[in-house]
Amino acid sequence: MKTSTRNLAIVAGCIVVLGGVAAVLLTTGDKQETASSGTSASTIELVSKTSQDIVSMSVKNKKGGYTLVPVEKSETASAASSAASGTAAEITYLVKELGGVPINNTAASQVVQNGFSLVATKNLGIVSDLGEFGLKDPQATVEVVFKDGSTYNYKIGNPSATDSSAYYMCGENSDNVYIVSIDGGILESRIYFVSKTVMAVTSSSGVNDFTKITLSGTNFPQPITVEKSGTESVITSPVSAPTDTEKLSAVESALTDLTADSVEAVNPDAAALKSYELDKPFAIADFTVNKESYRLLVGAKKDSSYYVKLDKVDAVYLVKAENLDAWVSANAFALRSKDILKPDITAVKSLSVTAGGTVLTFAVARTKDETKSTQDKTEYTYAVTGTGGKKLNYEKNYTAYFQQATGIQLLEAADAAPAGTPELKLEYTYFDKSGTDTAAFYKTGDRLYTAVVNGAVYGIVTQDDVQKILTGAKTLQDEE
Repeated sequence: MKTSTRNLAIVAGCIVVLGGVAAVLLTTGDKQETASSGTSASTIELVSKTSQDIVSMSVKNKKGGYTLVPVEKSETASAASSAASGTAAEITYLVKELGGVPINNTAASQVVQNGFSLVATKNLGIVSDLGEFGLKDPQATVEVVFKDGSTYNYKIGNPSATDSSAYYMCGENSDNVYIVSIDGGILESRIYFVSKTVMAVTSSSGVNDFTKITLSGTNFPQPITVEKSGTESVITSPVSAPTDTEKLSAVESALTDLTADSVEAVNPDAAALKSYELDKPFAIADFTVNKESYRLLVGAKKDSSYYVKLDKVDAVYLVKAENLDAWVSANAFALRSKDILKPDITAVKSLSVTAGGTVLTFAVARTKDETKSTQDKTEYTYAVTGTGGKKLNYEKNYTAYFQQATGIQLLEAADAAPAGTPELKLEYTYFDKSGTDTAAFYKTGDRLYTAVVNGAVYGIVTQDDVQKILTGAKTLQDEE
């Protein structure tokens, strides 16, 4: 028998035993018991009610207790639609003792459904000692209050001797015992109902729009801030740099879709938060997505999980580290693009390469391509000349060199500004904007160079990469 069916049976049996309406059913049950001498009968419906009849369901058990209260949708349109169609209004539930903590409504609905419409699988009749069935010190007592003013109380005892998945049950003031199947939630604490979904952010477009992310906490001596600039996201602190699209996407996914393995505490006080190290979090994510702002706190690590709390939600969760590592273990270097300076080749008017006192300049000219241009878009043909006005092959040689010069990648982060004169400097000017972008490379270690872009320290590159740019520039200038 399914858990839900068993639960329904238990609740129904209990309710019937308790009150006036139940008396008729119990009388029938007693007759059946007498006739069957305790043998199994077909299912015995103990209560005939619907979920719309319920005012509340209160449970007290060995783990505490809780009160489930239905909450009907109040929207006028929805109510009017339900009335017109003859369908019942949608009902969700709240757990009084949890306050505003989000709950798993499916779990709550199952407990309620299985708690008020009990169906017994067996009627044991009147027993002389309820203690033999665990009903003097029950595992749970249940009170269901209905809108017609009736109240049904019942007790859940020990598991059945013949079926450990079923339990003995009787009315609060009855010695008539039934065997019913219950929802496991009847024996749980209120924490059982807390939703394990920590974050589930979605948008109507299917794409979550992040405008700002700040990562801080004890694991981030220098907080990292990523902000949206136009259609792109860039790191604005502690460095100014474009982001690694793949790494940032992983961070955004981890922030918007997060499920806990378990709920550790509800309504924790200051002492409890301190015990989870949430008073001084290991990591904090403040982010704005789809115009809503959130703060996610990560505390101490327990085995392979972290204690996690969403700001303004009074619950502490345990979340697997692997579901948080994309941002908890991130650093500015990991989140940034490893490109040094990578303009679009069609936007560059000139590229100058300076090394050892020698300057090689590659000047590009563009001409409108009348056959390919349209009213909405202008297409160009390009030509390039080297130092001294020497004509070079744009399509083959210049394009290949440009890709080499702009394809250099950072090896590691760097903080200290280098001294002296750069051994290599690349300068770019543009067709459609003023100003110059500069990437300079300073010898700073054994086969290592520090890259500085527009005066800002960018990171470390290898000597091999620098040498390829130097050699490539000379080869391009000297082409036959």
